[in-house]
Amino acid sequence: MDGTLEFGRRVGDIGAHVASENSGSIGICYIGGLRNDKPCDTMTSEQEMTLIRLVHALRFTLGNLSLHGHNEFANKACPSFDVRKKYAFLIN
Repeated sequence: MDGTLEFGRRVGDIGAHVASENSGSIGICYIGGLRNDKPCDTMTSEQEMTLIRLVHALRFTLGNLSLHGHNEFANKACPSFDVRKKYAFLIN
């Protein structure tokens, strides 16, 4: 939870993050989101800074990308918060 960035698939590869939305999108995952086995925003300030820097870097490289939570596309709790509210300052 120290904000260390780890890479999975390359940006150009199709991911497996949201059924029917994988093509043309980039999946970002953070470790956390549960407290006592219940959905809860557990993102640390270090994780948040890494996420913000990553979004800015991806937008600098690829253009004005939109930002969404998995829970906008699937009946899931993750990322355990409303991305549109928490990151309104990053939303296009």
